Amino acid sequence: MRRTLFPTEMIRSELEEIVGQHFISVDESDKLVYSTDWSWMPQMWLDRGEPLPPPDFIVHPGSAEEISEIMDVANKYKMPVVPWGGGSGTQGGALPMFGGILLDMKRMNKIIEIDEVSLTVTAEAGINGQQLEWALNEKGLFMPHYAAASNCATLGGYLAPRGTGTISTKYGKAEDMVLRMQVVLPTGEIIRTPHVPQHASGPDWFKLWVGAEGTLGVITEATMRVEYIPEARLLRGILFDDLSNALEAGRRMMTRRLHPFVIRLYDPESTKSRIKTILGYEFDGAYMVLGFDGDPDLAALEEQKALEICTELGGQDLGREPGEAWWEHRYDFYYPPINLK
Repeated sequence: MRRTLFPTEMIRSELEEIVGQHFISVDESDKLVYSTDWSWMPQMWLDRGEPLPPPDFIVHPGSAEEISEIMDVANKYKMPVVPWGGGSGTQGGALPMFGGILLDMKRMNKIIEIDEVSLTVTAEAGINGQQLEWALNEKGLFMPHYAAASNCATLGGYLAPRGTGTISTKYGKAEDMVLRMQVVLPTGEIIRTPHVPQHASGPDWFKLWVGAEGTLGVITEATMRVEYIPEARLLRGILFDDLSNALEAGRRMMTRRLHPFVIRLYDPESTKSRIKTILGYEFDGAYMVLGFDGDPDLAALEEQKALEICTELGGQDLGREPGEAWWEHRYDFYYPPINLK
C-alpha cells in the first residue's frame, strides 16, 4: 500500500475551520480503531506482521454542506476520502487503504420525517440501524432490512455496499427500499435524486451510488420504504439429511411463488458448529430456518404449503421452538457470544 505524505498541520487547520477542533482527530490510537473492520483483510495483515492502513485525518461532519467543504480541501491536496459508518463492513470497503480523510458519518444521525401515510422514512445516513428501527416500531412500522450488523451499522452502510438482510428473501435488499437520496459528489456538489415513480422517468441514478462503497460520492440522506409490523411471524426449523434436498426445497418454494420472509440454510458442518454453539441444538444434517409473516391466516396457509414441499424432499419438521430461538438470537451469529473457532 503506497501512501502519500500530506502537509498535516495545514490540512488539519483547514478541516478544523469546517467542522471545529472537537470533530477532527489525528490521534494514533483513534487511527488504529479506524484501520480495521469485520473483513478478513485486517486479520491477514496482522498475521503477516504488516501494519494496518491508518487514515491521516478522522473527521466527524455534521451536515452535507460540511462534507462539501471537506471535498474541496481533499481536491485541493489530492487526498482520498473514505466514508465510514459503523465499521461493520465485511468486504473492506471502508478501510483507508491510502490514508487521507476518513469521514465518520455518525454525527449525521437525525430522523427527518416518518410519513405514516406514504409509508416512508427520511433520515440522515449516519443514523444507527437499530435506533432507526426503534423509532419506527413506536409507530407500528419497521424497515424490512434486518442486516446482521443492525446494532452498529448505519443507514448509509446499508446502501453503500448494496446490503442484504435476514429477511431479504421476501422484502428485497436495501436498494429495493430506497426512494430518494442526497449525495455529496467528489467535486463537492450536493445533489438529490428525483423523488418520482419508477416508470419512464429517466435513468435510475441510484445505481451510481448504491453498491459503489462510497467511491462515487458520499450518501448523506435517504428516503426509505417502510412497512407495517406484521400481525404474525411464523417460524420453525426444518432438518434435512441432504443439503441438495434442502436447496431444492428452497428453490421450489420460490418458483411456486410462496413468500417466506426468511429462508436461512446451514450446511451440515455449520449446523454442527454454529447452530450448536449459538442455539444449543445438536442437529445432524442441513438445518433450515423457515418463516412466513403477515396476515395470520395467509401466513399459516403458505407455511403449510412450504412444509408439504419440505416433507416431499425428506425434511423433518422440528417445530416452532428452533425457528423462534434462531429469530431471537439471529444477531448473535454476527456478534458471537463465544469464540466459534
